[in-house]
Amino acid sequence: MQVAALERQLRQALAAWPNTPGRAVAEVWAALWRVAEPDPPRERTAQAGHPAVFAAVALIETRLAEPLTIPEIAKEAGVSHNHLTRLLRAATGHTVIGYIRARRMAQARHLPRASTLSLPAVAATVGIPDLQAFNKACRRELGASPRAIRARGTRE
Repeated sequence: MQVAALERQLRQALAAWPNTPGRAVAEVWAALWRVAEPDPPRERTAQAGHPAVFAAVALIETRLAEPLTIPEIAKEAGVSHNHLTRLLRAATGHTVIGYIRARRMAQARHLPRASTLSLPAVAATVGIPDLQAFNKACRRELGASPRAIRARGTRE
C-alpha cells in the first residue's frame, strides 16, 4: 500500500469536509477501499515488471476518482501514449481505458454493498460523477443497477 497516496487522499477528505461533506465522505470511503484491497489485479506477463506499468497502475489507483487521460498517465509513467497502451495491454489484458474502467467497476461492485454511502457518492468515489452514466456503466459491466447491487449485498 502506498502510504503517501493514502495520506494525500485523507488530507483531501479533511479539506473537503467544511464545504462538501459528501465529497469528504466519498474520499474517506475510497481510502478505506484502498486499505481493504490494496493490490490491483495481478499482471499477466513479464511486461508487468516494466517500470512504466508500475507507474501507470500506481497513478491510476491513486487518482481513480479523478478524471484521467491516457496522455497524462503516459507522461507520468515516462513513456509515449502508444507505448503505454502496448505495455499495459501486455501486462493486464486491458487497454488503459479498459483497465481504468475495470478498477472503477470493481469499486462500484464493492461500495454499494459494503458502505452506507449514497449512490451518487459511490458514483463520485469511483470516478463517474454523472449518476446516469454510472447507472449505465453498472448495468453494462456488472449486469445490474447500483440499487440492485446494493440490495443483493444486503441479502448475502
